[in-house]
Amino acid sequence: MKYSLFILLVGAAVVCQAQTTLPVKPGNRSVENALKKASYLEGDVVLELSGGVYRTDRTIAVSKGKWSSLTIKNKKGAKVFVTGDRVIARNQAKRVSDPTVLSRIQEGYRDKVLEIDCKKLGIHVAPIRPSGFGRKSLPAWSELIIDGKLTNLSRWPNDSTVLIGEVLVAGDDKDKVAGKLPVFKYKENRPKAWKEVQDLWISGYFGWGYADDMIPVQRIDTAKATIYAGMFTTYHFMTGTDFRRWYALNLIEEIDQEYDYVIDSRHGKLYFLPPGGGFSTLRLTSLESPLISVESCNNVTIEGITFENSRGIGVYMDNTENVIIKGCTIRNVGNVGVCIGKGTNSPDNATVKPHSMEAGGKLTGRIIGDMMGKIYENTILNREAGRNNGIKDCYIYNTGAGGVNISGGDRVTLTRGDNFVENSKISNYNRIEKSYRPGVWMDGVGNRVTKCDIFNAPSMAILFHGNEHVVELCKITDVCKEVDDQGAIYYGRDPSEQGNIIRYNYFYRLSPRHRVTATYHDDGACGSEVYGNIYHQAGSLPVLIGGGKDHNYYNNIFMESPTAIHLDNRMQNWGTGMVAKGGIVDVRLEAVNFTKPPYSVAYPKLVNYWTEDPSQPQRNTIHGNLFYKINNFVHGNTSWGEFWNNWITNENPGFVDPQNPLKGFKEGAEIFKRIEGFKEIPYSKIGSTLQ
Repeated sequence: MKYSLFILLVGAAVVCQAQTTLPVKPGNRSVENALKKASYLEGDVVLELSGGVYRTDRTIAVSKGKWSSLTIKNKKGAKVFVTGDRVIARNQAKRVSDPTVLSRIQEGYRDKVLEIDCKKLGIHVAPIRPSGFGRKSLPAWSELIIDGKLTNLSRWPNDSTVLIGEVLVAGDDKDKVAGKLPVFKYKENRPKAWKEVQDLWISGYFGWGYADDMIPVQRIDTAKATIYAGMFTTYHFMTGTDFRRWYALNLIEEIDQEYDYVIDSRHGKLYFLPPGGGFSTLRLTSLESPLISVESCNNVTIEGITFENSRGIGVYMDNTENVIIKGCTIRNVGNVGVCIGKGTNSPDNATVKPHSMEAGGKLTGRIIGDMMGKIYENTILNREAGRNNGIKDCYIYNTGAGGVNISGGDRVTLTRGDNFVENSKISNYNRIEKSYRPGVWMDGVGNRVTKCDIFNAPSMAILFHGNEHVVELCKITDVCKEVDDQGAIYYGRDPSEQGNIIRYNYFYRLSPRHRVTATYHDDGACGSEVYGNIYHQAGSLPVLIGGGKDHNYYNNIFMESPTAIHLDNRMQNWGTGMVAKGGIVDVRLEAVNFTKPPYSVAYPKLVNYWTEDPSQPQRNTIHGNLFYKINNFVHGNTSWGEFWNNWITNENPGFVDPQNPLKGFKEGAEIFKRIEGFKEIPYSKIGSTLQ
């Protein structure tokens, strides 16, 4: 042990506090053993981890001790890896000898594809499971890692999707009652080459463009070009739009790219195509619980550690205060990177409800589960997250089901959580689960996302529920790449979720191919402040206000988009049921006692929600904004908003560089003359400072 003494002068008093440093080296349960020692020590305790790999087959649990603070960190300059994988000896990867399997491999790859008999090695291979909208968020199946690089389930087409053909059995509500699984046709020739489909799965957007799904195939009739699904999807199969597409996964016949692999769950085998230059190490993700958990304790810092290669959550915490994850890397995990707050879990035999989100079980630690559905059902759910916890200066990437999931605070009392994600880079976070698994999920009251780069994902960047959250100074690029009817920042369907601020963010390169929005206030959402943001090529509908009230948009810059602001009155047409007596809005307003303090004090306009005609969009103000090279200023009826002091132009309003608006405006630029009171945005502070 190393001991050091700190002397603090407080007035005339002298306070002495000891710091104890416990050195830790890689070894079986070495971190756990050090934590046991630390629990009996007082003062500030530091676990200093030497460089190396700390492999674990169970969650490293941090719980309350006698210490006043605990730090788990890397020794200066050391590279520390906490992993949840199994190492497979290189010589256990053998050439395929089974003639039946060889006949399925494409001719040019038969001498290159290798197999691992995991069953013979006593290594469990977790099978592929359903994954998609309305389903539980669970640990992933086993994933193979070659020299630190994740492999991919073999796929056809490799980098695209194909349209759903004629739907013979949709799998809709009537079909579900009758037990008739979906059946659809395809037009492509490639499936004729598939000799065995027992381990085949299909994925895609089968019905709605915000709801992906992945289900097994029962059989294929190649003579009739027909696929028979082995499971119902959450909604049902449809055609008629470009986003209703599918692709195939996990076929030996489709191993045709380096790092492709296939899970043969029946025989406990893996098949894979290694890189052409050979390889050194093979690992298989194994641990399904969090790599590390911090529960029911305060003042913990975890710093400078890489958490990787597991099937479950990277870092988990609940009922904590002042727990900081700093300067860490979380990657190659099968579920979410970091979770602050409990999830929920319902019985596995729970049926699909009328709406796929109306589900959710009991509050449960160390999982996400069906928490998303539970919050839809119970909007005041307190996930026991704690307060003043945060993720700072971290890299989070190649995660299976979202980057960070944080809760905190209490919606009934409007007590703040003050949990945060700050100065971090979050990318490639939808490897397994896509729909509603954002870069950052945030619920509760008074939490924030600050100075983060969130990029490269098929779905949302930030999804939040609750009140008084702040999203600021973030750089959000290349998200919502696959979906229809989603937003980079999204929330909605609850007018009591007020006081949220979205400011000083840069939205760039959001696809205009489908209905993609940068800031999406869905289904009657109310009461946000949105200012100082830059919407640059930010989707087909950069702003969508869907029937709500009291949104205040000002001092924003809109650039190079087909349109800028979408307004609608959906609550007066197809959404009337939401504002009917006893409808979803009524239930959610009553849940927070919206006519009484603290809501009546914090949001005085909300008290009159029912007396003002809830179906009528009101007091949505758009003022002091720049619209540069925008084809259509407003999509919708301008009477649903209030517009003043905006400038619409196709001429350079004074940018230093019109291709890079983060360089700001020239001194004396025309914009300051045309828009009264326009304020400079803190351009240099937007985005992470991490390299």
